[in-house]
Amino acid sequence: MDKTEIIKRQRNERQQCLDDILKSSAPKKLIVAGAGTGKTFTFGQLLKKKVGGNNLAMTFIRRLVGDMGAELCDCAEIKTFHAYCKKILHERNGSVELIPYLTKIIEKDSEILEEGLNNFDTKFRTLDEKSTEVDFYLRRGDYYEVVGFDDSVYRLYKLLQKNHAILPSFTQIVIDEFQDFNLLEVAFIEELRKKGPILIVGDDDQAVYDGRSASPVHLRDLYKSGEFTVFELPFCSRCPEVIVNTTNAVIKRAHVLGHLQGRINKRYECYIEAKEKDSIKYPKVIVSRCSTSKVIPKYIENEIAKIDADDIAESHKKGKEYPTVLIVGQRQYLREVEKKLRIKYPTLLYSPSIEVEYGLIEAYKQLLTNEKSNLGWRILMEIDLDRQEQKEILAASLKGSAMVDLLDPDYIATHLKAIGIIREIKNKEPLSPAAKKTLRSVVGQNFDSLINYFNKSEEETLPEVDIIKPSILLTSFVGCKGLSAGHVFIIGANNGSIPKNADCIEDLEISQFIVALTRARKQCHIVSNQWLISPKDSKGKWQQQYEKSYFVTWIPPELIEDRGDFKASDFKRIVLSKS
Repeated sequence: MDKTEIIKRQRNERQQCLDDILKSSAPKKLIVAGAGTGKTFTFGQLLKKKVGGNNLAMTFIRRLVGDMGAELCDCAEIKTFHAYCKKILHERNGSVELIPYLTKIIEKDSEILEEGLNNFDTKFRTLDEKSTEVDFYLRRGDYYEVVGFDDSVYRLYKLLQKNHAILPSFTQIVIDEFQDFNLLEVAFIEELRKKGPILIVGDDDQAVYDGRSASPVHLRDLYKSGEFTVFELPFCSRCPEVIVNTTNAVIKRAHVLGHLQGRINKRYECYIEAKEKDSIKYPKVIVSRCSTSKVIPKYIENEIAKIDADDIAESHKKGKEYPTVLIVGQRQYLREVEKKLRIKYPTLLYSPSIEVEYGLIEAYKQLLTNEKSNLGWRILMEIDLDRQEQKEILAASLKGSAMVDLLDPDYIATHLKAIGIIREIKNKEPLSPAAKKTLRSVVGQNFDSLINYFNKSEEETLPEVDIIKPSILLTSFVGCKGLSAGHVFIIGANNGSIPKNADCIEDLEISQFIVALTRARKQCHIVSNQWLISPKDSKGKWQQQYEKSYFVTWIPPELIEDRGDFKASDFKRIVLSKS
């Protein structure tokens, strides 16, 4: 079949796939589709048919809420799971605050009280409802009058089980990224789908979350249940042909080796009409090896310099912006790249995930809103009091006594003076020398950080985008989910990193590799390194070389351009030759 016939066939088939979904009267629809196949566009088309109705679209990934909002406009209410649950609980209870660090607080309560309870989030996510942990967490959350991420979903789920009238009926419900949901979220959706027609979308090849009890099994079970009418979106209009072919080859090889058992078989085909130009321009996946991790930034910088003006301009196109360059890897590699590239590209974005903690600022934020906040005084108590005092106060709080009634009145008065001064700072009032002295005497070494935090502008200033230069984003294998970019660099592609153990590869790692690969709109570089920092250790002994990622061997040679090995001196020669 020649190219013209392929384009005609694909165009007709793609339209037929869309028509099948839009014209179906099935109340329960399921789309299983790969990366870049037009899921958000399909949502939009479905919901635009029901404009004026009560439509709800939900996803797990916060970033996708913005993408869906741009596509769906005013067709639906668009929320993450946690944001939607918080909203309904707020409407029902009058006021609900979601606290990211609540689990940390309750874990510490359990530790101080010597309750021996742990894994609170997992107990919620796996619906271990009879566990002591779930009961303890809910009682402490009630005491602090706040909710956390998982218990907000659980609380609404339990309310729905008792009374479905809590939620209105919906004209259309749309759920995205189902493969990343855990048992609690799946159970919640089972209740939600009783409130109206539902469309669920997922791809078990993109199940990348291992830290929140998520599993692609839930999507596979839904697919096999017979309850849902199943549809396909087989044509990828994001990635060039080589990326699609590489993805299919990796999946095929994984199957041969016994991985991805139970995977849903799905078509995944490059949509030639949209990607012909890019497929010709970028016909290969680039595979390179650097001597050490410190050489990887030099390699990337050299490759970024080769990106032409057309690719950069396309990535900055108004209303359809995406990163020109996406660099995906583990933190130790990303740190090296950021340090080097930020010199030349100061607007580079890299926000490594950090543990959610709490301290004086969080306590004062609570007390600024409510001077009797149990949570605010609970945090201060942990900062200022010894372990035995904390245990006695927490034990009394289990009986319902307010924190302000359990703490020394002079202690409370001292911190309330500080709260008053913080209010002046927030109101941009100049502080007198006496106020500064009082605040410093209360907060000590935290004085400067408090002043800076509460004096900052409410509006975050984003760096100005230079549309002539490439935009660059660094992220992890999990963090790249929901993104796409012109040029993708998968770095640290070694056995021991991705995958962690070549003799015991996990399906999760295969999915993470596939997700990173399919972010590419233009070209993908897979970059490994022989050593981390140096070929010799601190004692001068030669270290074991890293092996190139086993996943690279799953890619057919005809799809690869192997650039070979690079060392630091190679890039000095490149710079000299350019000059």
